Amino acid sequence: MDATRFTYIGPPAYAGALAQTLEAQGLTLDYEPPYETKDLATAMAVVAVVFSVTGPLPEIFSCVREFTSRFKGTRVEGLPDEAETIQERLTLDQLRKQGVITPAEHTEQRQRILNEL
Repeated sequence: MDATRFTYIGPPAYAGALAQTLEAQGLTLDYEPPYETKDLATAMAVVAVVFSVTGPLPEIFSCVREFTSRFKGTRVEGLPDEAETIQERLTLDQLRKQGVITPAEHTEQRQRILNEL
């Protein structure tokens, strides 16, 4: 399964909360936690942290939605468009019927999509 990369933007302390949300869903992640200090000025500074998450895209989308609704003022950038993922699933059979992809390619891509779910 491919890793999905995105950037968290928000206070340093909340980056760990995003990591916990993702790990609680059984997703594998790699990120470099930002340095946190105890003084108020830097504790509320905005940081950008790159996450690399391996797991099904619908679960990643769900975790990010849950996190950003819970922690106002944070955002995540760089995720693939969820609508494109749905569109990709809808057109796979059409591509096979039109002869754009072979039956073997269809099977391979279908399996990849099912593994993401």
